[in-house]
Amino acid sequence: MYHGLFFLWKDVLTITAVQSTTKPKSIFLNRTDERIPKLGNLIILGHRELIYTFLGKGYVDAVAAHEESIVQYRKDYDASCRILEEPLMITGIGVAFAKEDDRGICEQMGQTQEEMRLDGTSLKIIEKYLDDPQKYLEVEKNGSSCSAV
Repeated sequence: MYHGLFFLWKDVLTITAVQSTTKPKSIFLNRTDERIPKLGNLIILGHRELIYTFLGKGYVDAVAAHEESIVQYRKDYDASCRILEEPLMITGIGVAFAKEDDRGICEQMGQTQEEMRLDGTSLKIIEKYLDDPQKYLEVEKNGSSCSAV
């Protein structure tokens, strides 16, 4: 399952808020991707709730966060803002097992997840919680493996 980091902005892009210790912080500070604009100011806040408070109060022009977080903010506060269609990055979600585990549970879990995706169970579960659930089932085939890292 993949989740995107999206960029949300109101109007003119000059001041952007991100949560500290998150990927958006490093994306905007390092600017290694040519798609990332140069910002007037980057405000780094300690709690996710604060980035939306700053946006709602007009202290910042944009926030960068996980898409689900932005969608929920828009619903909860009937916020008028837009989300970029292209994510800043796509992140994979993983499950970790002990390196020395030899029970085959990694392979079993992968098989069960694939069965749930194919028979529609995953979609039924996800649509209870998220809008547009189909995009959360777009899984790269090469991204699933039981390799020891």
